[in-house]
Amino acid sequence: MRMVFFGTPEFALPSLHRLATDFDVALVVTRPDRPVGRGGRLTAPPVAYAARELHLDLFQPPNPNVPEAVEAIGSYEPHAVVCVAYGRLLGTLLRRLAPPGILNAHPSLLPAYRGASPIQGALLDGARESGVTLIRLVRALDAGPIVAVERARIDPDETAADLHARLADVTADMLTGVLPAWAAGDLSEEPQDEAKASLTRPLERKDADLDLRRPALEIYNRWRAFQPWPGVRVRAGDTICALTDVRPGNEQLEPGQVRLDENALLLGCGNGSLSIRTLQPAGRTRMQAAAFARGYQRLLQMPWGHPYPDARPPLIE
Repeated sequence: MRMVFFGTPEFALPSLHRLATDFDVALVVTRPDRPVGRGGRLTAPPVAYAARELHLDLFQPPNPNVPEAVEAIGSYEPHAVVCVAYGRLLGTLLRRLAPPGILNAHPSLLPAYRGASPIQGALLDGARESGVTLIRLVRALDAGPIVAVERARIDPDETAADLHARLADVTADMLTGVLPAWAAGDLSEEPQDEAKASLTRPLERKDADLDLRRPALEIYNRWRAFQPWPGVRVRAGDTICALTDVRPGNEQLEPGQVRLDENALLLGCGNGSLSIRTLQPAGRTRMQAAAFARGYQRLLQMPWGHPYPDARPPLIE
C-alpha cells in the first residue's frame, strides 16, 4: 500500500517508523526548518530527520494547501494519507488525494480536548483516562467522524512527557492495525457528539507562572501537565525559581509560605501545600531542596508568589 505521511514533532516518530516498516511510505510531508535558540540556527523538525534516516522522499512546503504543493504531493498517487500531529489544517484538495480521505490521529478521547494541547488539557483537568482517537479529517478542527478509539489509563503522578510517549506508541499500533481496512473503505464511522466537545489552545511561556492562591492539587496537576514545557515557576523575592520535581504536600500552609521539611521545601497554596524536591533558580543549575535552603536562606523568610501573575486565558474551552 502506497501512502503519504504528514507529521512534524516527536509524537509522530513511532508512527512513521512503524508505517515505513509495514507499508510503502512514498512521501513524508513535514513543516519547514525553523530558527531555534538564541542564535536562530535553522533546525529541521524531528520527522524530517527521521525521514532522511529512513531514506524516504521528504517535502517541507511552507503551505501544503497551495496548488503547486497539492500537485507535488498528488503526483505520488497514494492509496492512503495519514496525518499525525502535522501542525496545520489540510484543505479540501489534500483531503481528496486518496478515496477514503485523510486518516488523522489525535491523542485524546474525542470530542474532548480538541486542538493544540490535548495531553496537557487532560492532565490539567485531573482526568483519570486519556487515549487516541483516529478520525477522518474534515474542515473543522479535530471534528471529523471517529474511525477507531483506544483508551489509556492516566496514572496519578504521570506527567505530560510520560503520557506523550505512551500515546505515541499507542498511535503507531492503532494506525498499523487500522490502515488496511481504512484504505479499503471497510471501516464504519461515528460522528462526534458536539455537545461534549472541548477545545485546547497552544501553550505559552507565561502559562508557567503559578498563582499560589489556587488549590495545591490544581497546581500539582498543572506541574504534571506542563512537563517538560513550559514547566512551572514561582517568584521568591527577587528570584524566579522553576519547580522541577514536585509532589502534593501533607500540611496546610498559607499561600506563599515556605519552609524546609527534611529534604523538601513545603510551599503553601490556596488549599494544601506542595512538596518541592528540586528546583532551579534563574541562571543556576537544578538544586536539591536542602541545598537551595542553605544557599538561599533569606528567601525562606519571605512569602513566595508575589506579585501574583496576571490571569491567563483558559487552556480548555
